[in-house]
Amino acid sequence: MAANQKKGSFWLGAMLGVLVGCIACAALALFITNAPIPFVEKVQKQSTPVDAAALDGKDPNTALYDSGTRGTPADDALSAIKTVEAPTAHQRADEPVNAAEQSTGESYSIQAGAFRNAKDAEKIRTELAFIALEADVVKSTDAGITLYRVFLGPFDTAREANELQQRLTSNGFDAMVIKNK
Repeated sequence: MAANQKKGSFWLGAMLGVLVGCIACAALALFITNAPIPFVEKVQKQSTPVDAAALDGKDPNTALYDSGTRGTPADDALSAIKTVEAPTAHQRADEPVNAAEQSTGESYSIQAGAFRNAKDAEKIRTELAFIALEADVVKSTDAGITLYRVFLGPFDTAREANELQQRLTSNGFDAMVIKNK
């Protein structure tokens, strides 16, 4: 009988310990986050409803704005939006091009990796997609060795390819620029 009492008192103590621990954790979390205590209203409710006709179309929040220098929040949000049009192919063709960048009929590609396993190449292709770059996996066999190469491009100028290669290197990819034949 003494063994049953010890067993029962053990479980009672364990349950009380868990309960006290949970309450202490909840109190600590509320204290750290400065969260309002549940079921307690700290803000007084307005006793009378607002009559919309009494406002006469005026904004009740005008006192909150910067001494009349700002409009309504909706006006501010709309004025912050700027419309930008993407240049068309015709507009890009009209732009002046440096002599060094003139197209000579050559193109460039970037190789972001070469793997013996197609799964590894697809993994790199997926990682490139996460940074908004579209890549292709090309299977090639040289001297009896099959490689899966991850390519981006083609690019018209070496400058474009080099800029993207620097971006890839800064993102942790081992990329190199290749001049297409």
